[in-house]
Amino acid sequence: FSTFFDVNATGTALLYELIVNERLPVQKVVVASSQAVYGEGAYTCPDHGAQYPPLRPEAQLRSKQWDVRCPVCDGPMTYRTTDESQVRPHNSYAMSKYTEEMIAVNLGQRYGIPSVGMRYSITQGPRQSFRNAYSGICRIFVTRMLAGQQPVAYEDGGQLRDYVYVGDVARANVLVLEDERADNQVFNVGGGHATSVLAYGALVAEVLGVDIDIAVPGEYRFGDTRHIVSDISKLRGLGWEPSTPLRQIIAEYADWARQQTGLGDYYAAAEQVMKQLGTVRLAE
Repeated sequence: FSTFFDVNATGTALLYELIVNERLPVQKVVVASSQAVYGEGAYTCPDHGAQYPPLRPEAQLRSKQWDVRCPVCDGPMTYRTTDESQVRPHNSYAMSKYTEEMIAVNLGQRYGIPSVGMRYSITQGPRQSFRNAYSGICRIFVTRMLAGQQPVAYEDGGQLRDYVYVGDVARANVLVLEDERADNQVFNVGGGHATSVLAYGALVAEVLGVDIDIAVPGEYRFGDTRHIVSDISKLRGLGWEPSTPLRQIIAEYADWARQQTGLGDYYAAAEQVMKQLGTVRLAE
């Protein structure tokens, strides 16, 4: 737990401490936060309206009941895109990112340093390390399929996510850096479209030109969210728009990966560690 807070929270506090103590002429700070601060995100219950549910219980996941239930009536709900208004960080990483935001925006206002928090969705593109087995679905699915191996989807593969191109994220960072309207606020940075894990895998296979299905062994990662898709209306209000389709993101990453030496399956070892730690579990 402490490593996340040391890097994200303490590191951010030290940055502002240095700026203030040394009276550095810093004009603005943009901090990299995460969509993870939303936890399970936003839902609507037909009987109880807007809900921001807690983490799905272990017993529910163990019995393969994947969808989020209403915390009031235990009935079915419909996911909504999540705007910036509510946060529900469920793990140490998400908590540290939210703490980072609060440090930046509040110290920034206190000491006259305009600051912006950027809550990135799943950011993808060339140069994303294939040696980091925790660096996301694009890396894992592309490298495994290039090696002729099946990627694994947890739960039933129906989880919805939104994906954004690293170049679009860079443009968003420059925009809020230069636009005073962004000062002392937080923004979602996402791709604007929901894609299931299985649909993502099918698109990877299509882009690579391989006939490999996604394995769905009935396992789950305890602590994962079911659906999380960011509402990017606020950032769009500043004139930003994601411009890179998912197919192009995957193709560019695959082209880059093929040119690298040492490309291999780093996921298998990481998955084994997650199983040993009890993060990846088999449903009944």
